Amino acid sequence: MTTLNLAKNAYTLLSEAEGAGDEAQVMREKALQLLLQCPPCCDEGLNSSERALIGASWIRAGESSRGIPYLDIDWTQAAPEFAGLAGTALMRIGAVAQALSALQRAAASPDISLSIRLNYGRALLMSGQLQEAESELELACNGLGPSHTLTTLSLAEALLAQGKVAEALHLVPENLEDELLVMTRVRLLGAASRHDEASKFLGQALEKSPESIALLLLSAELSEIRGRIGEAAMMIRKGLEKDPDNIHMLARMATIGRKGNLAVLARQAADKAMVLAESQSTQLQAIALNAHAHVLVEEGKVAEAENIYRSALKLAPNMVPLMSGLGQLLMQNGKVNEAMELFNCVRSIAPLQGWSQLIHAREVPEDTKILDEIEAAALHPSLEGPVRASLLFSVAAAWDKKKNYDRAMSVAVQANEASKKLLNYDPKINRKRVEIEMARFSSAFMESRKGWGNPSRLPVFVLGMPRSGTTLTEQILGSHSKVFGAGELGLVSDQIRILEGWERRLGSSLHFPECVADLCLDRARKMADNWIAKLQAFDPSARHVVDKLPHNFQHIGLIKLLFPNAIIFHCRREARDIAVSNYITDYAAKFGGMGFAYDLGWIGEQLVDHDRLMQHWHEIFPGQIMEVVYEDMVEEPELWARRMIEFMGLEWESAVLEFQDLERPVKTASVWQVRQPVYTTSKARWKRYAAHLGPLEDALKEIPPMPTPMSLPDLEPGVFGVGMAHMHAERLAEAEACFIKVLSHYPKHAAACHFLGGTYLQMGQLDKAVRAMRRSVKLLPVHPTWFENLAKAEHAAGNAEAAKKAWTYCQKLRKKEADASKHATLPTKDITSSNVAPE
Repeated sequence: MTTLNLAKNAYTLLSEAEGAGDEAQVMREKALQLLLQCPPCCDEGLNSSERALIGASWIRAGESSRGIPYLDIDWTQAAPEFAGLAGTALMRIGAVAQALSALQRAAASPDISLSIRLNYGRALLMSGQLQEAESELELACNGLGPSHTLTTLSLAEALLAQGKVAEALHLVPENLEDELLVMTRVRLLGAASRHDEASKFLGQALEKSPESIALLLLSAELSEIRGRIGEAAMMIRKGLEKDPDNIHMLARMATIGRKGNLAVLARQAADKAMVLAESQSTQLQAIALNAHAHVLVEEGKVAEAENIYRSALKLAPNMVPLMSGLGQLLMQNGKVNEAMELFNCVRSIAPLQGWSQLIHAREVPEDTKILDEIEAAALHPSLEGPVRASLLFSVAAAWDKKKNYDRAMSVAVQANEASKKLLNYDPKINRKRVEIEMARFSSAFMESRKGWGNPSRLPVFVLGMPRSGTTLTEQILGSHSKVFGAGELGLVSDQIRILEGWERRLGSSLHFPECVADLCLDRARKMADNWIAKLQAFDPSARHVVDKLPHNFQHIGLIKLLFPNAIIFHCRREARDIAVSNYITDYAAKFGGMGFAYDLGWIGEQLVDHDRLMQHWHEIFPGQIMEVVYEDMVEEPELWARRMIEFMGLEWESAVLEFQDLERPVKTASVWQVRQPVYTTSKARWKRYAAHLGPLEDALKEIPPMPTPMSLPDLEPGVFGVGMAHMHAERLAEAEACFIKVLSHYPKHAAACHFLGGTYLQMGQLDKAVRAMRRSVKLLPVHPTWFENLAKAEHAAGNAEAAKKAWTYCQKLRKKEADASKHATLPTKDITSSNVAPE
């Protein structure tokens, strides 16, 4: 059989396999056997038609790295038919630049097919040739008709990219009955940065078609883009209720969850996907293994995750998510060379993603045309909006590395402005929080809580503005044999959530940091003891465990309240260097605590607030916080390392200076730097960007006065808890006095109001009991037990109708809790539900 026939037969088999159901795998294997008989890509005897068929076949089979070399030729003299085939195959994997020349040759033919014209138009669009793209896509749309959604969407995207929003949206009517039209319009609205409108329209469509898995998954994607991860997980879960054994959806759920219930759902989804995939194709097994590895990484089980990634790659050697995930993990673990090899493999299959990862690992393409191509692709409208910010941050980092600082800043501005459209960050709110925290944690307040918490010196905190040297400092400390570097822990924010969650359950209307005044000595000690136990779990033999979450600088008051002997290192760096580094870094966390990093003025305000906070903490805790100056540390690393080790009360070890060889994961934006010896090239980096820093300089000049300290609370801590103890011991007069005292200070303290009512009920003062309990459920109508108690009080007072109403609402809330509990686990095929009739 000739090479041409081998290739034709292989291509035909692969085309037919895509809709062949159970026979697809057999057909694919036959095609691969034929392709293996074809000459290698280096064979000079291969003509363009043979190259097109072989290369397109390999790509269609999912073996892009084998297919691309066959297609890497000059197509200007090739037959248009095969140039079109090659271009279409290259578009399939996102190799736009290579595809464009082949498709241009195909478009020169008067017999060009509409599908080739569509691909040519999309290639023009993705390469930034917008007017030409519009022209080609209009021709394709006229031929294929408005029902061909990809063509319509592509033309609309070309119009959007030129600012023709109304024209683009006019192409896709508001038709809630047609699923494809709904999905197309939602994507267009997202591409036009009208995400609220897209969400509302999609919600209306889901009301009409609640069973549509496609719409649920699109809703999940939109929610993720908007930073609403819990909402996205809920949509995926609804999809799993319709199709509980869908491995693709289970994998989505596994990769979406990080904390709390989401982490539980992620683990359940990964486990279930693994079980289901055992009898499935190798592709599905690899997808399940990828999900499992992702969850292992989030759980901190990096060695297990690495093994799983490697096992999965044996099944699917060219699966990009596997190579990407393993590469990132290896990078974090210091295996830089192997990580770079994987990123280069990704580049051969998915050029944009591969180059993006290589750039972040500090390998920049020599050919600047590649950067132009990535930038053009980043400006291709998508559900995220008119700009894909992550790609632009990669381009900015590359231009910075190439020392073209004006171009780097220009691209960084576009990336940051695009990201800001999805933010809900407000610098005024942030400043208010900072000032309340300083006012609450005054000298007088800390003196009034002297001796609280746990006296352990196990906790060590490395903090400061992001990009101030926190990762380098932690790596140096963690290289000591008696110190464990735990990375960026969320334990401080977890404690704040616990405190605020408790106040919400009480209905006190208190928030952090005001609610700290409500914390009693015993509870503070229990919180600190639990925290210590979590730190000890990292390494029971360590004398110190380091938490290097930078933003802990805001909460030093809470840290010292719970751990009066905690060791704290504050990292300081030239403010403008911090600003530039933050502004050009893609944190991929614009919905978390890094919202300030997307605007130079906001960064300036954050820097000012940071300095005000640190001035306050040094005044409150003199001599208890060691300042680590980044510029000095990189000039004299041994001197500063010795000072830090001495501050911790440890003996010096020379291994401390070999921190770059420390074998543990580093999951921060500084992952590359900490794998290198100390370097000084980042000093005074801001001077390269001085012409662009006007908003930053203006913000740095505006320094508000320090806030007035809050007065000490009149109400002694723990009064509510004392009242509860009295009530349970039937010391009713004492309980009454405690609850009345709480309400005199906090009139909307729902729990004090409710249990005052409970005290009156035990006293037989029914009218007072009913009034207090009615007010409590009005203030906080969320606890079913409170409504049950109210029903009992109403019944005792002879209010039968009111008792029945309260009991009915109690049952309603209990059903809601049961539903919420059910949603904390994954659905199965045999879901059953039952409603228990009220007594």
